[in-house]
Amino acid sequence: MKLKNVFSLITLAVILAVFATSCNIGTHPGYKKSKSGVYYKIHNDNNDTTSVREGTIVTMDLKYGLKDSLMFDSKQSPNPIILQVAKSEYEGDFNECISLLNQGDSATFILKAGPLFKTTFRQPELPEPLTDDSEIIFDVTIQKVQTQEQMEMETKLKNMELEKQEVIKLQEYIQKNNITAEPSSTGIYYIETDKGKGKSPAEETYLTAHYTVYLLDGEQLFSTRERGEPVDFKYKSQYENEGFHEVLGMMREGGKAKAIIPSAMAFGEQGAGNIVPPFSTLYYEIELIKVISKDEFNAKQQQKEAKKKADAEMKVKEEEANIQKYLTDNGLTPTTTLPSGLVYIETKAGNGPKPETGKKVKVHYTGKLLNGNKFDSSVDRGEPFEFALGQRQVIEGWDQGIALMSEGAKGLLVIPYRLGYKERGAGEDIPPYSTLVFEVELVEIEK
Repeated sequence: MKLKNVFSLITLAVILAVFATSCNIGTHPGYKKSKSGVYYKIHNDNNDTTSVREGTIVTMDLKYGLKDSLMFDSKQSPNPIILQVAKSEYEGDFNECISLLNQGDSATFILKAGPLFKTTFRQPELPEPLTDDSEIIFDVTIQKVQTQEQMEMETKLKNMELEKQEVIKLQEYIQKNNITAEPSSTGIYYIETDKGKGKSPAEETYLTAHYTVYLLDGEQLFSTRERGEPVDFKYKSQYENEGFHEVLGMMREGGKAKAIIPSAMAFGEQGAGNIVPPFSTLYYEIELIKVISKDEFNAKQQQKEAKKKADAEMKVKEEEANIQKYLTDNGLTPTTTLPSGLVYIETKAGNGPKPETGKKVKVHYTGKLLNGNKFDSSVDRGEPFEFALGQRQVIEGWDQGIALMSEGAKGLLVIPYRLGYKERGAGEDIPPYSTLVFEVELVEIEK
């Protein structure tokens, strides 16, 4: 499903807080009940006696959701969840729940949404579409239970091995590519390919540069050339990394260079998000285009913003013309055209009310681009899509368009890109700046 789900925004803190609720949630066959009233089911016969207890550090997989929908799955993230078990603050909190398990155990907990927001967060209302009695099902697998000392030693040994491997890989790369340059005092290998003749970078100057960065195995991580324009940034700022700026300091305007930058001068033992692994030596190809002043830098940024605004206005005009052509070519007459640019064409009148903001609705849909290419369909899956109207759980065009319909109605929504997936698009099926056409049916409004 390519429509946004509000639950993807819930953080780990919320996850833990949900576990920290305890109330009698009814009878659940096959589940055990803790002394504090938490229902749970342990799924495996695990003989490991390493138990979860206060002060231990737990590495675990976690997913949760309603009975018929998944809200969160830690396996969709590159790393499992790691947390230290704290002293229980009250009966039935998260620490008590997880203390029922041993290393290797997997279990399911069933908890209600009400206490999470009204007791733990002291919020008077729950987010749509949850109610006090909404049962949230959590599946947890304990991968590892460690003491603080064990965790620190494991991390230390792992880092030592990664550092060792980095040195080995660097030396292999130097030999394989016949690098004859000597490293600087910081370990950077600098290879000038075109000598520049302009100014050198200095304190308080700004630079315009093109660069491409790779891992030593040849994997490209980023390229300004592929993006289509160079970058502007302050010299010796936190842009990119320290080694990158050291290399630029060796260059002059118009110059080009290659550089091998060890992790100690790049992104270190932490790496950079999901892009640069820890202890990664990086290979750069850099062109220093210009050294500019702060005033020149600010002027360039203003010009870029003005161009961006002008381009956006042009895109809107082009899209309006394309939408009008689509309507004309297909003999469609708008039922409603909103100031936002959204067009609704009713093909079958509904016999029920219109949905109010916050109400859960069931909608069948088929999504296409203006060229007719289909990218998604609930009809093909045989199950309507449910969401709460006006709660930003879906693209803006849906919130605006479904609000125009009556229960039982069918129609077309022609959604401008700025109400859809904007300039970013969505995966391979929906390119940037795509106008979307949805065949929709408002099946039901929650009573």
